[in-house]
Amino acid sequence: MTQTDNKNEEKTDFENAIKLCGYGKFHYGFILLCGLIFFCVGCQNGVNSYILPSAECDLNLKSEEKGFLNVAFLIGGVISALFWGVCADTYGRKKIIAATLFIDAIMTFAASFSQTFGVLVVFRALSGFTIGAPGSLICTYLGEFHSSKHRVKAICYVGFFWTLSWLVLPALAWIIIPLKFSFVIMGLHYNSWRFFLAIIGFPSFIMSLIIMTYPESPKFLLSQGKNNKALKILKKIYTINMNNSQLDYPVKYLFVSSNESGNCQRTNENIFKINDGPSSFLFQLLKNAWTQVQALASPPLSYHAIICWTIYFTNMFGYYGFGLWMPELFNRFDKFYKQHPNVTSVSVCNLVALNETTTTTTTSTTLMINKLNCNHQSIDQQVFIDSLIINAVCLFGNLLSGFFADRLERRTMPVLLTFIAGITGIGIYFVNSSRQLLLISCLFSLTISTANFVISSIVVDIFPTYVGALAICIMSCFGRIGAIASNLTLGYFLDINCEIPIFLVAGIVMAGAVLSLLLPSVKT
Repeated sequence: MTQTDNKNEEKTDFENAIKLCGYGKFHYGFILLCGLIFFCVGCQNGVNSYILPSAECDLNLKSEEKGFLNVAFLIGGVISALFWGVCADTYGRKKIIAATLFIDAIMTFAASFSQTFGVLVVFRALSGFTIGAPGSLICTYLGEFHSSKHRVKAICYVGFFWTLSWLVLPALAWIIIPLKFSFVIMGLHYNSWRFFLAIIGFPSFIMSLIIMTYPESPKFLLSQGKNNKALKILKKIYTINMNNSQLDYPVKYLFVSSNESGNCQRTNENIFKINDGPSSFLFQLLKNAWTQVQALASPPLSYHAIICWTIYFTNMFGYYGFGLWMPELFNRFDKFYKQHPNVTSVSVCNLVALNETTTTTTTSTTLMINKLNCNHQSIDQQVFIDSLIINAVCLFGNLLSGFFADRLERRTMPVLLTFIAGITGIGIYFVNSSRQLLLISCLFSLTISTANFVISSIVVDIFPTYVGALAICIMSCFGRIGAIASNLTLGYFLDINCEIPIFLVAGIVMAGAVLSLLLPSVKT
């Protein structure tokens, strides 16, 4: 190394400084930490599907109430997006993630004692509000400990843990919910589905404690003008990765690169001081929000933001639209085969039409059966098995995306994956059996879920640090709106005209593939 190179490394920007830390034990452990936090988020997003059948009986839920419970959780996340984004860009990623994980654990535990539908909805909405922070911010927090070379790959690998959570959930529900126990605590009825819900909150509590032992994002600290604190963290990372003394770390001074400098000074000046009081806190928070929104509304960030948010909306429209309705279609196939044992094939739309006819002519019988099921609860094992198969296949997609992340041009994976997802979505119309539906579901879930994580990693890569958290939180907000819209669309149209929701969802997903071509073209 020449003397000139040494001088250049002594004073450098964050991107070069994190490269000089090497890539090793610290980063592997950090990916595991963020992955486990994302596992907690995934559990909270999927738990409603497994408590509803039992909660329906205990709380006398109507169909519309069950749907509203899912929507309430998503609405909580939508409302929280801007708030958590501004807080994280002002006060730090780690603090917000740790606090919201802890609060979410409390909300989930309290929800397990719910005795009425209204109380359960309130707690699930609050859980959606709090878990929305780590769900959105974990990609930002993880990405800011990585150089551009490893950033996309790391975020794709963390997506593995989301899929893992949706693999563990049905297995855990399969074990716990059928347990025959029920007792009363201080007048509160408690049974297996409530215990299952309480267990789901436990990992959030553990991770809220563990993350406090990790440092704040050095990139965030640098954007706040805390150069020395950022440098100390980088030195520790260097020591862990390289097994060398901190004195050997070549960087002596960090500076903010030109594309990161933007509003750093203004954001730093606006940080709330504890002794300023609540009125000052609210004022500064609103001031920071306005500053960051202005930055995002200015070209070229506004252009990138609109493209990324719209793509994520289309992807989540498909992911939650088909994803949450697949178990319903599997159930309908199962019922059809039991009623028509000699028939081996039936199209999805014919199946839906038959189900609608049966439902309208046997309402009283259905109500009697539902009451009997409340007294003799049973779990359809095949639904659990199908869910396990689909999510196991998705794990393969997460690993594959991580492998190709730094080998392909930035736009390649989102365009290709989303296009395949759209094609397989159309394929749902042509399936004639539950096994064909399972095959299509596996391919659709693999491609659309992997595409979502790739898009998240691209957003972290595109936006500067001082608005990075806000950008990805608003993107998550658009995704949750897409999830709500798709569920309302499928719920309304599926039994009226089967073709409309299938081709609508597939078409919107493919529109996202076209929009992905407009993403900035940079090799990751």
